[in-house]
Amino acid sequence: MFNWAKKNSLISLKFDKIIIYDYEHGEDPSIIDSKGLLSKLVKIKKQIELDKATSNKLNLKLSKKESYGNSHADCFEPHLGIVYYLKNAIVGDVLICFDCNRLNSSTDIPAQKQGKHGKSENVYYTLDGLSKSFRHFINELLKKYSFSHQIKLGSMFDK
Repeated sequence: MFNWAKKNSLISLKFDKIIIYDYEHGEDPSIIDSKGLLSKLVKIKKQIELDKATSNKLNLKLSKKESYGNSHADCFEPHLGIVYYLKNAIVGDVLICFDCNRLNSSTDIPAQKQGKHGKSENVYYTLDGLSKSFRHFINELLKKYSFSHQIKLGSMFDK
């Protein structure tokens, strides 16, 4: 994941469009390469530019504490890339893996930091997985646009 924006918060990120990508990756799950461009090592299966209302709703949900607080597994094999653009330049990205119920963001998401353990460099968070309601919201987008990787029925994170 390209970390040029780690110092910024997702809620304060300036963008003028969001494109969501349905993709397959190789060894590196990142959709953005080290130069801040779409990686040539991933296979983009589908891409959709979200309308302004959906973009704002998604960004707000990503930034709310209620969107997190669930457990997660450790696989992290994302197939959904949410890429933020400003004047056609990539300014941030969020990768989501439904199988392990986690996301990684190039920008800080303070709301995701729940279940804090440890101090200073030993701190970690145990409840940073996606909430059921947020999983449902994202899955509805994936269904609407016929993306290939949707929530599997009977997922342990949706019971």
